[in-house]
Amino acid sequence: MKRYTSMKVGGPVKYLVYPADEADLQKAMRILREEGIKYRFVGNGTNIIVHDEGFNGAIIRITKIRRLQHNRTQEGAVVKVSGGASLKGFIKDNAMRGLAGLEKLYWIPGTVGGGIKMNAGSFGASISDVLESVTVLNDKGNITTLDRKALSFSYRSSPVKTTECVINAVFRLKTGDRKKIQEDMGYVFVERKKRHPMEFPSSGSIFKSVGKEPAWQYVEKAGLRGLKIGDACVSEKHTNFIVNLGRATAQDIKTLIDRIKKEVFEKLGIALEEEVEMWGFNEN
Repeated sequence: MKRYTSMKVGGPVKYLVYPADEADLQKAMRILREEGIKYRFVGNGTNIIVHDEGFNGAIIRITKIRRLQHNRTQEGAVVKVSGGASLKGFIKDNAMRGLAGLEKLYWIPGTVGGGIKMNAGSFGASISDVLESVTVLNDKGNITTLDRKALSFSYRSSPVKTTECVINAVFRLKTGDRKKIQEDMGYVFVERKKRHPMEFPSSGSIFKSVGKEPAWQYVEKAGLRGLKIGDACVSEKHTNFIVNLGRATAQDIKTLIDRIKKEVFEKLGIALEEEVEMWGFNEN
């Protein structure tokens, strides 16, 4: 799985499944359920740490299911996109069409579906702000479309479960000045590059904010900047990132996460909660 995760760690899985379309996806899930094989959905693997011994089951990637449909409105457009589409690529495509609403999320890695699952956001904006509806495949193989009113989002959280798959989503975007949108995206990219350790493999933010306070402040106050276990290291640039300096293992990262949580709690009385998903650590 180190080939399919942004942290570049993780052992083997028994099956890697690429459905060609929605019917193919439902068929694959039915077979896996009938055979009693556990499965997980993966997009670009930007928010997961997979155990060094891998995952005892199947990984389903929907990145080959492609859908992009624009319906122009008086204010802009209603856009339907596949859950497995690159979020960064989707935002870039909208910008080229002069459609605004998601540009503050530019350069967030991962897929549209992954972004919805964790209600991805940056610079005061969240993906749910312009979301109209989501079509989800649940763990029983049923497809349901939920509109925005039926969905309750919160900070880095959505009602879409880890066992569910976002097949497609609909966004309502507004017409904007193409040059201004691209300037905003450029600003977001420069700020991200300045603040985040983009030069090393990582899984983005490791811990959720505590109330309205960002987690990095507590890691910083606990004196953990640059703390290393093996080749897993608390980033010098942003202390809510753990980076892989080259040969880190998933266990190195897990041990470092546990050490951070322990020291922050002992020194500051703050209980940090992971934003990143840990796969296989309870199964092995």
